[in-house]
Amino acid sequence: MSHLPTRASRAGFTLVELLVVIAIIAILIGLLMPAVQQAREAANRLKCANNLKQIGLALHLYHGSRDRLPPSRRSLTEGPSWAWLILPFLEQDNLARTWPEGWPYPGIPPGGPYTPERIQYAGSILAYPVPVFFCPSFRSPTETFNGSYDNPIDGGCVLPSTPPESPGDYAASNGTTGSDDVIVLKNGVQIPMTGTFKAVVGIRFSDVTDGLSNTFFIGEKHVPRGFEENYPWDCGLLDGHNPACNTRSAGPNYPLSESIKGTEWTFGSRHPGICQFLFGDGSVRPVYNATNPITLGLLANRSDGQPVPDF
Repeated sequence: MSHLPTRASRAGFTLVELLVVIAIIAILIGLLMPAVQQAREAANRLKCANNLKQIGLALHLYHGSRDRLPPSRRSLTEGPSWAWLILPFLEQDNLARTWPEGWPYPGIPPGGPYTPERIQYAGSILAYPVPVFFCPSFRSPTETFNGSYDNPIDGGCVLPSTPPESPGDYAASNGTTGSDDVIVLKNGVQIPMTGTFKAVVGIRFSDVTDGLSNTFFIGEKHVPRGFEENYPWDCGLLDGHNPACNTRSAGPNYPLSESIKGTEWTFGSRHPGICQFLFGDGSVRPVYNATNPITLGLLANRSDGQPVPDF
C-alpha cells in the first residue's frame, strides 16, 4: 500500500515569529504617530486661528457700535479688560450682564463694601472660562478654575485680595513700549503708547495710520512651561486691573519667544515655530518665531509711517 506524503500541521507561531510580528507592529506605530500628531496640531492650529477670527469679528462689531476699539482696560485700578468688553459680541451676553457698567467688579457696586462674600462672588464670575479665549494646542477650557495668583498689582486695586480668575491664551497688542499707557520718565519726557489697545480710551480705526492690514491687534501670549497660572505671564484675562495679564508688546525689546521654557514677557505660542496674530483687517496670519524684532516693532506700532518688509 502506498502512502501519500502529508504536511505536518502547526499549532501556532513560534516565539521568534511572534517577536518579529510585534517588532513590525511597533515600527508601524512609530511611523504613524508623527503623522497623527501633525494632523492633530494642524487641526488645533486651525481652531486657534478660528478663535482669533471670532475675536476679530467681535472687535469690528464693537468698533461699529462705539466708533472705537475697546480700551485695554476700562480703568487704571479696576474694571474689565478688553476681553470682557467684547463678550456681548461673542454671544456671551448673559455673562457680560453680571458686571454692570461702572462697577469695580461683578457683585461689588461703587464704594463697596468689599466683603468676603462679594469678593467670592466676583471670583466665581471672573473664573468662568470663555472657550474662544483658549488655544487647543495649549489647553482646554474648563467649567471652573480654582487657581490663585501670587501677583503684584499694577497701579493698585480696590480689592483687599485678588480672587481666582480664569486665564486665557490671547493678548492685546499695546505696541512696542511694554505699556498700554503713556510712560513718563523721571526727567518728564513722555513716551506714548504705540499699539492698538490703550488704557481707559479706545483707539479708532482712523488712528491706525499704518493700515489695518499691517498692524497687530491680538496675538497668542507666551506662557513659559512651569509658569502656568503665574503672574505676569498667565493670570486673569477678563479683569483689567493687571494689564500684564492680558496685553503684550512686540519689537526690539520684545521678540517672539522661540522656546517654550523662555521666561520673557512677550507674544508666543505652543504651535511649533510660529505665533498666530489677528491683524486689524480681520485676517489671521502666522508669524515665524525667528522674525526680525525690528519687523515685529513695525507691525506692533500703529502709526510709525514705515513700510513693513516681508515676514
